[in-house]
Amino acid sequence: MSGQWAGPESGQCMIGSHPGGLSLTRRLFALAGMTPPGRVLDLGAGKGEAVRHLREQGYQAKGVDLLYRKPAEQESLVFGDMRAIPFPDGSMDLCLAECSISGCGDGPAALGEAFRVLRQGGSLLLSDVFFHRGKAPSLSMPGPLGMDCWRSAFREAGFEVRGLVDETPLWREFYLESLWNGNADPACFDFFREAARAGCGYFLAWLWKGGDDGTV
Repeated sequence: MSGQWAGPESGQCMIGSHPGGLSLTRRLFALAGMTPPGRVLDLGAGKGEAVRHLREQGYQAKGVDLLYRKPAEQESLVFGDMRAIPFPDGSMDLCLAECSISGCGDGPAALGEAFRVLRQGGSLLLSDVFFHRGKAPSLSMPGPLGMDCWRSAFREAGFEVRGLVDETPLWREFYLESLWNGNADPACFDFFREAARAGCGYFLAWLWKGGDDGTV
């Protein structure tokens, strides 16, 4: 993949912790041509749905999240902060961040930590929001969260963009179905309104940690 912006694909929206649900997770792995085995870390894993799915596919998958305490029966889930990942340098083949970087409190720190724990030649698969209009929210990033802001953050963390796909229709479906089905947390309503005014979109990205010393 060249890292050029691609057009949206149609896909079923599965309301859950992020637009697209597990169908989007599968599309992210297909974007990068990833197949098991491999050591995968899900950043912002929630209750571990994607981790369970990936382990069933044959990956050595773990998840890290601040929103729960690790259940004793789920050793693959770790209570921790994606801004200070509790794993050693170069210990992962792949990191997954589905709609989590923009809401973590410090997006550049999370990207830097993902880069640190990946081996040379490892990948970060990421899906998240962006905004089309100038008066856009910053969320966890240093400036208005347009695609230029994301590209700059990827570059500063050390990543090369190998693939980038516009999936804005999934965000629209997620937004509308969340409201219609009553799945949206009332605390999200203000963000939904602000996102709509700023022209919210959604994207998938395949980021690569290349070079012998992590440079690209």
